[in-house]
Amino acid sequence: MTPRIVAAEEIASRLTFDRLIPAIAQGFRDFYKGHAKVAAITNIDLPDVNGEMHIKPGYMAGGDHVCVKIATCYYDNPGKGLPTRDGVIVLASRTNGRIEAILCDAGLITDMRTAAASAVAVDTLAPAGPLSLGLVGAGTQAYWHAKAISHVRSLSKIIVWGRHPDRVQAAVDRIRRETSLPVESGNLERVAGCEVVVTATPARSPVLTDETLRPGALVVTMGADAVGKRELGAGIMRQAASIVADSIDQCRRVGELQWLAADGPKPRVTELGAVLAGADSARRSPNDVIVFDSTGLAFQDVVGASLALTTT
Repeated sequence: MTPRIVAAEEIASRLTFDRLIPAIAQGFRDFYKGHAKVAAITNIDLPDVNGEMHIKPGYMAGGDHVCVKIATCYYDNPGKGLPTRDGVIVLASRTNGRIEAILCDAGLITDMRTAAASAVAVDTLAPAGPLSLGLVGAGTQAYWHAKAISHVRSLSKIIVWGRHPDRVQAAVDRIRRETSLPVESGNLERVAGCEVVVTATPARSPVLTDETLRPGALVVTMGADAVGKRELGAGIMRQAASIVADSIDQCRRVGELQWLAADGPKPRVTELGAVLAGADSARRSPNDVIVFDSTGLAFQDVVGASLALTTT
């Protein structure tokens, strides 16, 4: 059997947040119950070219496929007129191991499933009602997070901050053009004061350090996905009443949890799947600040790739 080759254009025509977000939510429930299987991430840094590669294998116990994803991130590429991300997902039959499809998605499934996971967290953990959204980082994930979160909540305003004013303006223009959402640029303090704050950077030292978070705020951090990466400083973590991880074990290795101090007061730690399954709660008080530590789980790639192969 010759594997099916699927291009990014075909994937883009089939993969929508209307289908992906509820499937990712169910995936988190399955992961909590032990029905979604993931292996340890393999990461390799290429510091001489400011790049990195991630390899993630996994499968759903009740699904048809086992997959491995290879994703690259080269952070100087925008200055060369190239996309930051590229990638490919290989799907094999879970029952006989035959390679069924190779999805040359150019990182699209990774972008969308990452933002979909954040949208699930926002819908589950953020305060009720319309939300202000602060975006720390002006890369591709700023756009995808604005789009995904707007699928689950009404957004009263979006504020974007980044280190490069030209990239911030490009992100603002794209969000405004492709979503018609209310969006503007702003300083880090304004962004940190939103009800939902998303950090989406490749930082290796804290970007948010001691800014004052709004009572009841949700901070979604998805840039720390490898040993040594970090977006939140101790001053931010001290404001958190609880940390909700996509996977506690994985977040302790490569997420913000790797930086949790060994001494001093600690926030509660739970998993998003446990909250979705009703086995735990993250918010004990309306004023609790919650951090969602998102490192990206391979089952999300299986879910996204499987949806990209099917039509509604």
